[in-house]
Order: sequence, then C-alpha cells, then structure tokens
Amino acid sequence: MKREELFAKISCQTGKMPVQCCCERCKAQCHTPCLGTPHDILALIDAGYAWSLCFTEWAAGVTHRMTDKIIPMVQIKERFGWCVLYHDGLCELHEKGLKPTEGRLSSHEFREIELRPEFNVTYQVAATWLDDSHLDVVKEIVRKLGEYWDSTKTNNSNQTL
Repeated sequence: MKREELFAKISCQTGKMPVQCCCERCKAQCHTPCLGTPHDILALIDAGYAWSLCFTEWAAGVTHRMTDKIIPMVQIKERFGWCVLYHDGLCELHEKGLKPTEGRLSSHEFREIELRPEFNVTYQVAATWLDDSHLDVVKEIVRKLGEYWDSTKTNNSNQTL
C-alpha cells in the first residue's frame, strides 16, 4: 500500500476530508506534532527531515480506552511546547505535500463520533504502526534513521578533533 492509498483509506474510514484551515484554533493544534503513518514518516526521512524525528510511544489510546496497547512509533519531535516544524504560524510541511495524515485530516471541529476508535483519525494513524502489512516500511524507517544518526555521530566527533 502506498502513502496516498493509506491516507485515502483512513479518510474514508473516519469520514474526515483534508483540511487547509489556518485559524487560531487550528494553529493551536501544532502544540503537539501531528501523527504520521509509517509511509508519512518514510516520506519525511526521504525529504531530509530525519533530524525532526524521534522514537516514541503513543499511549493516549489507552487513556481514552480506544486500545489496550501502547503503540511504539516514530514521530515528529516537539520543542518548547510546539512541533519542531511549526514556524511563524504555519507548518513548514504545509506547502510541500509532506504533512502527516493526522495533520492533513485534523480540524478544530470535533464530532462526538470521533470518540469511537473506528472514526478517530489519531487512533487510525497510530494503529498503522501495528499493522503487519506496513512492517517493511517500518524496517526501512529504522534502517534509514540508524544510518542518519550514525552519520550525525561521526560528523559531530570529527568536528571535536
């Protein structure tokens, strides 16, 4: 499955359509980086954004009783209370076609049906990290991030000599 196919599947499943709103309520959502599917994250790595990523675990689904599992994943970092890619009131990925699925489908409008996992965009994105059909993409992410971090260590150690 490709990135856009997975995006369309989640959009259809949740009934959410892509949003391009820049109101203050939508901008406020950028305090927390939006979640991406493994395909979204691989696209970020390939576009040179490995520096903005970290390994993390999504536990909100347990808190909100959508799942009984904490989900390990790779996502965009947060810094100083904002997504590291948020600058001057806008996500730098906004115009590059790289915005992760949760951000593309996120809206400041809440529907009560979104309390159910099958209609919750965040849960649907997080669940892709447990889906075996994306395992090859996850392995590629781990490989590429390992290479990136190894090269960063090598470059940093060479600078201190």
